[in-house]
Amino acid sequence: MDTIKYNTRLKASGDEYRKIVFWNRFIRNPIEAILSLIPATIAIALMVMGFFNMYLGVIYAACFAYPVYIFVFQFRSAVGYHLKHRDPSEDAPCTITLMDTGIMAEIPDFQITHTYQWNSFTTIYMKMGYYMFFEGSKMTVMLRIADMDTEQQTAAPVIIKKYVNQNICKILF
Repeated sequence: MDTIKYNTRLKASGDEYRKIVFWNRFIRNPIEAILSLIPATIAIALMVMGFFNMYLGVIYAACFAYPVYIFVFQFRSAVGYHLKHRDPSEDAPCTITLMDTGIMAEIPDFQITHTYQWNSFTTIYMKMGYYMFFEGSKMTVMLRIADMDTEQQTAAPVIIKKYVNQNICKILF
């Protein structure tokens, strides 16, 4: 099978989208998570070493609140805002075609066709039920595995590995 064609949606939504964005923001690129936890770690170390008074207690509380703010409030707010204001075509039904020249996404409700060339991808992950295609740090395409039939699920990784230039693209599945 050299071509796969199936119906899906262009991007994840709801809880699937939250999980993928969390993974992309804090696990795939852990720098933000590490930088968010450094103030709390320093505060714990200083408290263990005995540096504590009322003034420092307020600073320590702020150091503990910062990662909570980043992980819970700011992250949830940003994801909610994006889901509310994103392009409606991303959530519309579409037909994905994997072929020798690339990946084509046809969104008939909006009369849009996107074509992604195999050579443009730099990293491909298979995580959380999706093949996620990146161009640098930008996630370009998401292929939902559950929307493929069994034969297509077997053929998809073979087609991806066959057509992607593995000299410029890291495949992680």
